[in-house]
Amino acid sequence: MDIFELFTLPFMQRALLGALMLSILLGLFGTFIVPRRLGFMADGISHASLLGIAFGLLVEVYPLIFAMLLAAFFGTLLARAKDYGRLTQDGLVGVFLAGGMSGAIIMMSFVPGYKPELLSYLFGNLLSIRWIEIFALILYFIITLMLFRRQWRSLIITTVHSDLSQVIGLPATTTRYFLFIGTSLTLIAGVKLLGIILVSALLIIPVLTANQIGRSFRSTFIITQLISVWASFLGIIMSYILDIPTGPAIALLLALKFLLISTISILKKKPQRD
Repeated sequence: MDIFELFTLPFMQRALLGALMLSILLGLFGTFIVPRRLGFMADGISHASLLGIAFGLLVEVYPLIFAMLLAAFFGTLLARAKDYGRLTQDGLVGVFLAGGMSGAIIMMSFVPGYKPELLSYLFGNLLSIRWIEIFALILYFIITLMLFRRQWRSLIITTVHSDLSQVIGLPATTTRYFLFIGTSLTLIAGVKLLGIILVSALLIIPVLTANQIGRSFRSTFIITQLISVWASFLGIIMSYILDIPTGPAIALLLALKFLLISTISILKKKPQRD
């Protein structure tokens, strides 16, 4: 099959459209999550949401509904934890991960028979994406971009200097809740394409890669978006041609890109004299 014929296939159109929106959203959230040293949050939320997916499979209701509700709850707790000195955010994420995964494994033991659907949620599945999910993602994409526009200045300042945001009267608390809950929901939105295990790669790795070559916030942000979209599109095409899982293909491309850029940056850096 000619490579251009791939774009005429309905499931490939759905996958590429979904990947474009998810790449942009995860790139946006990652730009503000990674500098706060909360990349671990991505793994914690995505893995903990498996509990919601397991419950959905058990009661035979669309699993991502419960996963998103659970993710929004976890995101709210993480945002609230900053104001509660006895809990650390990274510690709370660890509890979510362990508790969510454990509960999901136990719950799945009550689901009879072979569980192929679970594997698609773990590793992603191009064929499982439906048009109704794409339409829902388009609505979520538009709403999230509108909220980003309203919170943009506050997001930048709270990321660079959180104390300054309070001095100049920015809605730092509202921004924090938007960032944490929005990140959590977007991670779950990417489960069908990338899978629970690897969706965090699209949130974290493009930002880390862009940090190696970006010279300003704007350039880093643009490079992050380009890397996210490039890896998603190429990974989807590779997964179809080579008949390999989509999530691992995208994550591997991101990791290789990061290693390449990091190696070049290290070799170009002049050694410091003692």
